[in-house]
Amino acid sequence: MIRQEIRDTLHLAIPVVLTQLGHIAMGIVDTIMVGRLGPDPLSAVALGNALSFTILIVCIGTLTALDPLVAQAHGAGRLTDCGRAMHHAAFLALVLAVPTTAILAAAGPILRLLGQTPSLVDTTTHFVHAIAFGVVPFLLFTVLRQFMQGISRARPALVVMIAANLLNVFGNWVLVYGNLGAPAMGAVGSAWSTTISRIAMFLMLAGYVFTRPHLRPYLTHLPPWPPDRRLLRRLVRLGLPAGSQFGLEVGVFACVSVLMGWFGTLELAGHQIALNLCSTTFMVPLGFSATAAVRVGQALGRNDVLAARRAAFAAYVLGVGFMGLAALSFFTVPEFFVGIYTDDADLQRMGVSLLLIGAAFQLSDGIQVIAIGALRGAADTRFPMLVAGAAYWLIALPLGYLLAFPLGWGPRGLWCGLTIGLTLVGVTLALRFHRRVRVERLHSLQAA
Repeated sequence: MIRQEIRDTLHLAIPVVLTQLGHIAMGIVDTIMVGRLGPDPLSAVALGNALSFTILIVCIGTLTALDPLVAQAHGAGRLTDCGRAMHHAAFLALVLAVPTTAILAAAGPILRLLGQTPSLVDTTTHFVHAIAFGVVPFLLFTVLRQFMQGISRARPALVVMIAANLLNVFGNWVLVYGNLGAPAMGAVGSAWSTTISRIAMFLMLAGYVFTRPHLRPYLTHLPPWPPDRRLLRRLVRLGLPAGSQFGLEVGVFACVSVLMGWFGTLELAGHQIALNLCSTTFMVPLGFSATAAVRVGQALGRNDVLAARRAAFAAYVLGVGFMGLAALSFFTVPEFFVGIYTDDADLQRMGVSLLLIGAAFQLSDGIQVIAIGALRGAADTRFPMLVAGAAYWLIALPLGYLLAFPLGWGPRGLWCGLTIGLTLVGVTLALRFHRRVRVERLHSLQAA
């Protein structure tokens, strides 16, 4: 049974994982191409991505409420309910885009308030303003992708992501360096390239979803106007804690980026390289987390609690196993990975020193994100939010600050604090899912 579950998980997870890697690949391309220009432009990319992604991840996390709704409706055979949930999530995405764009438009004052240098603030502000133009298409693409994952059709989003990444590479080559007669825009050019690619992603996936005959049974009812308030409330009730949990985790990394800026551009650029590498490996268990949410949700939609447990176990085996290999790679040859981004000797030393600590939290990072996905499939999103808030902001960040500044550990102290926070979250949420499945099993037996 477990072998079959692992095969089924891989069948859904591989395109999901590759799609997640496609998301981070855009950031990798931006970092590598801008990194060739020196530490200062790379610092602007680091700070701009930290600010914009912290805001966007709250919206993305909120929209993951679509996972359990679509997966459970699909498992129960209610196809039109899948489409209704998707339509309402698209409406919610448009609502979320308004405050998100407003916050990104105020990037300059926010960065000055955070004590960043004037030259860094200027470049980063233009970077974030370019990213803001892609907020709406990116969130709508997220809705369509979550819908397709929920009905176990993840490959179209993967094809779209591959095409978007090729477009982003070309866009960076043109806009960052000023090829084909375009102005050399440096870091800001990479932001415009990402925005153009996100617009293309949405248009391509929307064209697929709304023109394929085999998807028409899901989309037979147009979205009602006004929207169903009960369904919207359910999306918000499930999604807002998930979005907050995502924001708390990414926010603490963004806060660390700000604190790194207090040390200088060299430390911030080294942090960006190490974080980019750790974010890349994180995309693999994140893909298995999304798969766990879908398969756990579908199993619970069929009232099959044992299948839900098997789905989570398979995701753990595959996702955490990969992170073990990633940890070993980072620990043994960190110079190779950092050397992909820069030839600067001082920057390489800083990146390697942080990547060695990043190797230590790979397993914890894999465990916590898969537990979050499994719990989301069971419609349990509030508890992970509370755990993340306590572990990251009450323990990890204050401890990291204490180690980095008063105790003099420097940038490594901040990363040690992150490692402790991720470990606490991973252990706590894994135990939570184990207990949740036991309760669901008892309820199932009592009903039988």
